[in-house]
Amino acid sequence: MAEIIDSRLTLEFDAGTDESGEKILTYKRFNNVKTDAEDTSLQSIANVLGPLQEFPMVGIKRTNEYDISK
Repeated sequence: MAEIIDSRLTLEFDAGTDESGEKILTYKRFNNVKTDAEDTSLQSIANVLGPLQEFPMVGIKRTNEYDISK
């Protein structure tokens, strides 16, 4: 069975558009998230942190890294 070894929370923000009309996204990443943290807990934290940022939050992502060598 694969073992989770690392987790990261990423908040995605809409920073407007560039001169050609393409959407500009910026990110805030939180590394070393507890691997046993529930997704709903991370979502709650993101929803508290999002409004404190300069740009409106448009996405919340969790990235898990697994060790599959065993």
